[in-house]
Amino acid sequence: MADVTAREGHFFSEPALRLRAASVRLSGAAGAIEIVGHSARLVEMLGKLEKLARYEEPVLIHGESGVGKESLAQAIHVLGPRRHRPFVSVNCPQYQEGNLTVSELFGHRKGSFTGAIADRKGCFETADGGVVFLDEIGDLSMPAQVMLLRAIASGEFQPLGSDMVRRANVRIVSATNRSLNQLVAERHFRNDLLFRLRYFLFEPPPLRERGDDWRLLLDYCLERLHQRYGIAKRFDADALTLLASYPWPGNVRELIGIAATGYALSDGDLIRAHDFADRLEQGLPAQESDVDVLFHRLQGQSGDFWRLVHHPFIERDLSRRDVRTLVARGLRDAQGSYRRLLELWRIPASHYQKFMDFLRHHRLKPQGFGDEET
Repeated sequence: MADVTAREGHFFSEPALRLRAASVRLSGAAGAIEIVGHSARLVEMLGKLEKLARYEEPVLIHGESGVGKESLAQAIHVLGPRRHRPFVSVNCPQYQEGNLTVSELFGHRKGSFTGAIADRKGCFETADGGVVFLDEIGDLSMPAQVMLLRAIASGEFQPLGSDMVRRANVRIVSATNRSLNQLVAERHFRNDLLFRLRYFLFEPPPLRERGDDWRLLLDYCLERLHQRYGIAKRFDADALTLLASYPWPGNVRELIGIAATGYALSDGDLIRAHDFADRLEQGLPAQESDVDVLFHRLQGQSGDFWRLVHHPFIERDLSRRDVRTLVARGLRDAQGSYRRLLELWRIPASHYQKFMDFLRHHRLKPQGFGDEET
């Protein structure tokens, strides 16, 4: 069976090879950071990344969903002076309540809020000397933004419920697929915090702007699957023609899923278009087709809002626009009543407050409807 490592030059550019080698030295083969492709845009991006990684100042990564922002943050850590200290990642949308967000970042004392049954260190203290990665920073609550600004400016913070000031020396790398300038204009994000986070701005290109890198990525995914399952497969000419005109709205993450789907569903050693065509948007915007499918599933007997909508949104597979559109369509059927909407979607009445807190915290309530009490 072919060994991927024997063909590194085929898949990886020179800067990507350097990054891969550095990550393997630091964490072993399981921790390898592998960025496939040879396009000019990719090589330019990796060259810039190598330069920025050498410094200590904050980096803001702004790019579309699926371009691999966390891998790039890890690359900044691996290539930087803090490589032998911790890398701690925080998924900001995961923490819906202000207390939980602040606790995740800065820790808490026992009894400081409901559910705080023991003292807990936050990621700043855990990562002292290393890097803290704040993914989807635009969803950070306002109380957490205030404390984060102080921590970046002075290195000082206070765990929830504590009167003791603590210090931590960390490098901040944050990421977003949204316009933080727009959030500042809407007063959902602090302008002074944005300036602190955007010391260096890093904007990875979407896959559709990386030439034929998608072909290399497909080959790489298939070779990995070959190694894992022992069957060599390839995409046939018609499938490649279809993918050549595809805009890759989900970027690298979507391509990996298409490769895995085609590999799993194909009967022989050739992967044909019908093996993965249902993964493609058929010319429709991803938001519209996803919303249509989800809406019908929520209305059907198998609907489960927390599994179908909440979890994908937290994992960034659904956009804010998707969820707002879903809720607006549901409210029209429910005559504007949120309580009636829960009935239509078979969400238990006891989940009402949790549902409304989710919508409020992530600014998901659509315009044009009354308060939740209706």
